[in-house]
Amino acid sequence: MKKERILELKVYKRRCKLKKKRQKPRKKALAGVFQRINIKVQTNLLSFFRKKGFINKDYISNRVIVPKIFSFEENSDDCITFFKCIMSSYLLTDKTTLVDFNICERIDITNAMLLKIIVRELTETKLRYNDRFYNPTDKEIKYLKSKCNKVNRSLFALKLVDNIGKKEIEDVQPEEGFLYLGLQTNLASKTSYKENKKGAVCTKVREFINESLAQSDAILNASGIHKIDRLLSEIFNNAEDHSIHNEWYVDGVSFKNIIDGEPIIELNLGILNFGFSISEGIINNEKRNKEMMTNIKKWYDKHSELKEQIGSKLNKDDLYTLYSLQDGVSRLKYEDESRGHGTMNFIRAFITLGSFGKENPDYKPHLNIISGKTCVHCDNDVEPYCENNNYLLSLNKEKDISLLPEENYLRHMQEYFPGTFLEVKIYLNKKYFSKALNKKENETNKINQSA
Repeated sequence: MKKERILELKVYKRRCKLKKKRQKPRKKALAGVFQRINIKVQTNLLSFFRKKGFINKDYISNRVIVPKIFSFEENSDDCITFFKCIMSSYLLTDKTTLVDFNICERIDITNAMLLKIIVRELTETKLRYNDRFYNPTDKEIKYLKSKCNKVNRSLFALKLVDNIGKKEIEDVQPEEGFLYLGLQTNLASKTSYKENKKGAVCTKVREFINESLAQSDAILNASGIHKIDRLLSEIFNNAEDHSIHNEWYVDGVSFKNIIDGEPIIELNLGILNFGFSISEGIINNEKRNKEMMTNIKKWYDKHSELKEQIGSKLNKDDLYTLYSLQDGVSRLKYEDESRGHGTMNFIRAFITLGSFGKENPDYKPHLNIISGKTCVHCDNDVEPYCENNNYLLSLNKEKDISLLPEENYLRHMQEYFPGTFLEVKIYLNKKYFSKALNKKENETNKINQSA
């Protein structure tokens, strides 16, 4: 028995040695951890940001300060710089990254969802790194809360922090609260899977919108559900078409406020894709869309003359972004003549849902589109108008696309955003909701009859 046991041990040890030889040894990382990080450890999205210049030692900071107005709508350049700082500080140093909300007084859904996406990608990179090297890093991303209680409540509602203090909710009424959609991601790899996942996301977002309406004792009927599903599907298709990774994201939150004893719902929805900008998509397909480009060039020639007269800061990309939102304009028009209505339908629908702002200016709805170096802002004052059975968005109060848009509605940014963000904020009120929907239905019937 002893001889057999000794033989077994020899065989076992020999096998263990062979196994160790076959296994790739875990390397020891050089000092600086992520400073010398191998591209194979990074996620695809972080590699994309690195190529776009977002990760650079010039942006390293021990404490990453969140801007006072953390909003792409009003403060896009500082917001983009913030995201460059958080990625660079985490990836290019060994230290834990501190995100300081101390001076922040406002946070928009777009900024919150992009922060969550980036933190998720950084965490995944750390896990890959620790799996590959035998001297793991335990660095983290930590948050310092704001002096503003409203911001802290938003951070809690958006699940950026997991606790909230008593002082932070002292001014909240018992009936008030929030509803969170949760960050939804769609990565299209196989056709069948893509369609199934997209349908599931559409359903979740529509249910979120309906549940938000229910907080003000309103609800979508069967026709409304069908329209919302169709609009969401169109806008998600657009987001997917513009993404270099076939990936897009959506997130949302609604807040219930009691004003003079009546519930007012603030609904926030953000849709994001990374890749080329809207204007780049149009310009890169000019030769394929000759007929469509004829109208665009007429608009551009007219606007160029007006720009010179008043010294406007708007450039070609800004104006082409505006043109891309018009009925019948699409970078893929050459593939399908019916394309080019999805974004306009989406804008019209959500401006209509939030038309309570016409009755009460304190609750103006708005829709923002951030793409490349362009920021589009739309509200009730410059909503789309109908001309020759087509809807146009001029972004001026004259509602005339032959005139220049007002620069507070079409703005040129200094920092480049590599993709497209669509953000909606509307206020829902039961009394005005039914009135607005009936009015819109009558307008649509008139247009259909004249057509």
